[in-house]
Amino acid sequence: MKFSFKKSLGQHFLRDKETLNKIVFLRDIKDQVIVEIGPGDGALTKMILNQNPKKLVIIEKDKSLKKYLENIKKNHPDKLKIIYDDALRFDFQKIDANKLIMIANLPYNIASTLLIGLIQRFKHFQRLIVMVQREVAERLSARVSTKSYGRISVLMQLHSDIKKCFDVSPEKFIPQPNVFSSVIEIIPNKKKEFNFYNLDKVLKISFSKRRKTIKNNLKEIENFSEKEIQDFGIHPKSRPQDISPENYVKLSNYLFK
Repeated sequence: MKFSFKKSLGQHFLRDKETLNKIVFLRDIKDQVIVEIGPGDGALTKMILNQNPKKLVIIEKDKSLKKYLENIKKNHPDKLKIIYDDALRFDFQKIDANKLIMIANLPYNIASTLLIGLIQRFKHFQRLIVMVQREVAERLSARVSTKSYGRISVLMQLHSDIKKCFDVSPEKFIPQPNVFSSVIEIIPNKKKEFNFYNLDKVLKISFSKRRKTIKNNLKEIENFSEKEIQDFGIHPKSRPQDISPENYVKLSNYLFK
């Protein structure tokens, strides 16, 4: 294809048909409403349409791909809806469906930001099957006291169940990325009740200095008390990566009570 790939948009188009098939056959999507972000020139789009979904909504920021996507729409005028917009700003409530399924090869440059942004809109989705950099996949499901554990690990694990499906090597893409990718399945499942913004504020402050203790990181918050956090099981000298998602909820609820 004669197309100028845009590094600024994190464009790496999946070309391997076996991998494309593995993605669309992970779950039965017949008669479901599917959302795809960053379809590129439509390789995955065509595979999804072959499975006869009720509707497929694709969101693409790069309008230079319009000719490829409109050609696909000619063959599926009633099934395919194309939205040229930035997925980071898109309101998924505009799609008339109760429970969506997302299937997407997420642009590398926005994957983490997009997933964090989607958390508060998980109620619109029954599941998300997405490809991300393998490093991002590891961070999403990272366990306490590991190098990859951080803000996104806590947020995602409190709002969903995450399963790694398989890895994808660089040569499956055009142009080839410098890293492996992973296909993951995210099933929304909020574990506890808490204020998202308060929790995220605590996480941002805590993980801004991973080597410092939670006592040093959070002392700027007015309600912080070493004794009180010890009472519900958090040692003041703990490092941010050594505190479980559940204890971050306790910490957030206490600090902003």
